[in-house]
Amino acid sequence: MAGTQRHGLAWYLIAAALLIEAAGVVAGRMGEEYAMLAALLVCVATMGLLAARLIPEYLTALLFFVVCSLGAFAPPTVFLAGFASSAVWLVVSGAIIGAALRHTGLADRMGAMLAPSGEMAFVRLLWRVMFFGAFLMFFMPSSMGRILLMIPLLEATVKQIGLEPAGRRASAVMLAGIFGTFIPATSILPASVPNNVLAGLMESTGIGAPAFSEYMLLHFPVIGMVSLGLIACLLAVLYRGEEAVSVSGGRDVRPPLSGPEKRLAIVLFMTILLWASDSLHGLPTAWVGMLAAVTCLWPGNGLMPQQALRAVGLEPVFYVAGVVGVGTLIQYSGLGAELAGIMSGVAGFAMGSPAGSVLLLSGAAALLALLVTVVAVPAILTPIAGSLSHSTGLSVEAVAMTQVMGFSTVFFPYQAPPFAVAIQSGAVSPRDMTRFCFLLACAMLAVVWPLNMFWWRVLGWLG
Repeated sequence: MAGTQRHGLAWYLIAAALLIEAAGVVAGRMGEEYAMLAALLVCVATMGLLAARLIPEYLTALLFFVVCSLGAFAPPTVFLAGFASSAVWLVVSGAIIGAALRHTGLADRMGAMLAPSGEMAFVRLLWRVMFFGAFLMFFMPSSMGRILLMIPLLEATVKQIGLEPAGRRASAVMLAGIFGTFIPATSILPASVPNNVLAGLMESTGIGAPAFSEYMLLHFPVIGMVSLGLIACLLAVLYRGEEAVSVSGGRDVRPPLSGPEKRLAIVLFMTILLWASDSLHGLPTAWVGMLAAVTCLWPGNGLMPQQALRAVGLEPVFYVAGVVGVGTLIQYSGLGAELAGIMSGVAGFAMGSPAGSVLLLSGAAALLALLVTVVAVPAILTPIAGSLSHSTGLSVEAVAMTQVMGFSTVFFPYQAPPFAVAIQSGAVSPRDMTRFCFLLACAMLAVVWPLNMFWWRVLGWLG
């Protein structure tokens, strides 16, 4: 009976979301004066469906594109802007490289390196995987690229130690790597997309791009290291008492690298080298990844199966394009400016209290991420940093940097495209991902935010 009631409730919620979308179409057809209302209805319904996961995320994204087109309240260049974004092409390149890793067997070989050589406590294995993910963030500048690279490697590790794919323990291994490489990366300037958007907009709006060392000194000691410690503690609490693991059937002596494995290893090495040195050559991260993807797809090199694209799951592409499209529509429709105006008014209440202003602005960034995802937060808030500075009395640099505390606190997987892509890959349980995400966000509010305020005061950022 309870299952039937839940099933019925889900259909009611889907119907409500579709009605809101339909209302958006009607409002869009009523003229320009209703375009903002139409955009609001469509964005709220879309993000609601993504948050509840009542239908597949790619289907929600396709529905968003259709409704925007039928409502005609924004040109296709706005709501389809995601397909021109670097985030989408990082997903495409990562999916192709992942398929090549599986096809050549290099994923199994690399995954075996993460597996324990003997018996190991399960929590220790999780910490090993977590630190591996954290290590990668210093060399690969995109969280999406790192996670898409890690998924096939961690799947191979799960297989090596004989865990059930997408089961509770296998999901724990994935969570350790994914969270270890994403959350702390918001404290390292080139290691995450929101960071790069923030830095780019600070430069283009005249605030001035932060230096790598300045950004790292301000954020890494607390948001980076303390959040990593919280992830380790949460893993230890949630998976305490789990049986120790060892390589299933013993560790086999693997044959030498095959020709395709050697070629793919060279491609990966060159790709990571170019990613790590992007400050020197300036090549876009996404298109370095696509160069590697094209190399993998090249006929006759043995890196992909015959029907190459059939081995690549492209559902996440539509999801990421839809999420970026929502953020672009919010900006285009004027909703972003309205939100900024509301924030400027609210921020005035904390005038004269630097600590209160920082908490208020960080909280606003965290709440905004629930609507527009973490990627779009700096795109909306950075251009109004000057007005928020006048409202709060903080320096404009401090106002801009408060966003980092907000977009590093992720309550639900849909807010961070790399998390949602990991769920869609089938490698991690949506329930486990959502639970871990929410618990970690609550822990960060309780521990990281107060410590971050103390650290800012030590560095003199609070005046």
